[in-house]
Amino acid sequence: MVEKSEKEDFKYIVRISGTDLDGNKKVPYGLTRIRGIGRRTVDIICNLADIDPKKKIGYLTDEEVKRLSEIIDSYHDQNIPQWLFNRRKDYSTGKDLHNIGSDLVMGLRDDLNLLRKIRSYRGIRHELGLPVRGQRTRTCFRKGLSVGVSRKKVPQSKTNK
Repeated sequence: MVEKSEKEDFKYIVRISGTDLDGNKKVPYGLTRIRGIGRRTVDIICNLADIDPKKKIGYLTDEEVKRLSEIIDSYHDQNIPQWLFNRRKDYSTGKDLHNIGSDLVMGLRDDLNLLRKIRSYRGIRHELGLPVRGQRTRTCFRKGLSVGVSRKKVPQSKTNK
């Protein structure tokens, strides 16, 4: 009987929740490559899936990868406090959600489009490319013609001789 060596079981690329992850990275650092998942969220996911955080992603079995995917996709259905979600009280549904990947990007884009559509102050500032949260604009956020100093030329006085 021939046993498989560890190198044969190693996967260099693992696909979880629509994102290709590097198999050489440890689970916490690899999962943070998924948009919408940070270090704190990864710790919770590893605890729920009973996966060792020191293990590399390439050495995870197919069952462990499937378990991770299921927990990530149903993160908001787990017994997790609502303050850990990234989209609380969704505008359209009113539910607490945790979006990842392209759903997160599309949600942000839809929110900004709504702000522009209702002509709110924040929406107008986003349209104009200006700071939204009250920062000063005299010295920061300068681009285009506002950069640099322009001084008036002082005419030289003519002395009559």
